[in-house]
Amino acid sequence: MMDIRNIINKKRNKAELTDDEIRYFIQKYNRGEVLESQAGALLSYIYLNGLTDREILSLTLAMANSGDKLDLSEISDNIIDKHSTGGIGDKVTLILMPLIAALGLPVAKISSRGLGISGGTIDKLESIPGFNTEISLEEFEENIRDVGVSIINQTFNLAPAEQKMYKLRNLVSCADSLPLVAASLMSIKLASGSNKIAFDITCGSGTYIKTKEEAKKLGKMLVKLGNQLGKKVGYVISLMDEPLGHSIGHVLEVKETIQCLRGKMPQDIGEVVVALGSVILELSGRRKNIDENSKIIIDTINSGKALLKFKEMVASQGGSIKYIEQPEEFSKAKYIVPVYATESGNIEKIDADIVGSIARYLGAGRMNEDNEIDKTAGIVLEKKIGDSIETGGVLAYIHTNDESKVLGATQNLKEAYKLTNKKVVKKSRVLEIM
Repeated sequence: MMDIRNIINKKRNKAELTDDEIRYFIQKYNRGEVLESQAGALLSYIYLNGLTDREILSLTLAMANSGDKLDLSEISDNIIDKHSTGGIGDKVTLILMPLIAALGLPVAKISSRGLGISGGTIDKLESIPGFNTEISLEEFEENIRDVGVSIINQTFNLAPAEQKMYKLRNLVSCADSLPLVAASLMSIKLASGSNKIAFDITCGSGTYIKTKEEAKKLGKMLVKLGNQLGKKVGYVISLMDEPLGHSIGHVLEVKETIQCLRGKMPQDIGEVVVALGSVILELSGRRKNIDENSKIIIDTINSGKALLKFKEMVASQGGSIKYIEQPEEFSKAKYIVPVYATESGNIEKIDADIVGSIARYLGAGRMNEDNEIDKTAGIVLEKKIGDSIETGGVLAYIHTNDESKVLGATQNLKEAYKLTNKKVVKKSRVLEIM
């Protein structure tokens, strides 16, 4: 007779778990019949000893089969999803969803709230007054069919075991276990009905994957899982050593998203958007040439079609279009404080991990799902890597509703910047496209 303690011991001793043992664990854990301490112990041993390809596939299927599955095949042969492994200031999903839908490719996105220093797509969209991410699955499918794009919070019975595992991974410091990450991501995609998936695998100080080598290893896992599950997968490896774009924080990032869709896109965001959009077009079979794909993506933004689709998506889920047309109407933090440079030079480094931690301290992040977030809090960077600044110039602005946090945040943000007298060449944010 199977017992969770035997399964834990087996993985502790570096043995390979059977499909039945993995299914047993997921089923029992999902029903609350395995203690959190026992599940945490098993994840820790998986973190230390890894999983074989077969174990990863088995875990993916077990989590996907722990709840309902959507079938969107009647809507289109191409159901697109894009997922990022996270990063500071990452609003690429907000830009790409309407952009791809504007090209006639249906986008089905199931997302979650942010934990730690990375903001969640759901939280950002919910900062638009009225925007509802808790629509029914029927409305979700209807929006995909009629509007071409929809996003929902992962609160339905879709891969519920994955939701529990995701939270536990963060609690027991196993968030960066690549086998667990790969199984987690693909189980959601298997349950959500998408069949063409582009992953933005971020690496660097501002995310949990620190090196390009680790990012590539995860990418290969995801492609292999996709092949095994009958889904086409592509990925982009992007650098997250400095925050992406200028804004960090929910309202601030939505406002920057609107500017991007209006064609005023910072170079670093544009590089990632174009690369991922090109991968999606290739996955869908629309185009094969990366240069041609890139031109299509840029033209779709410049034509205003992506912005129009964003408005349609917001309206279809109850959001107020007024804020998209007049971003200045969004609520603002009570205190918006400049951070001044104490020396002159060229910006050589901005530590994304420090910036993200400061944004969370200001109220723009949560450590667990019960924490409230301040959607107006955050940081706007005036200077990025490669820019020059004089003593007394503004490096950034802090947005907060808590005056007592201004002094500490200001000092820490200055420390996130590293200046040099040498010329600094901006690196491309896109390291690899597959």
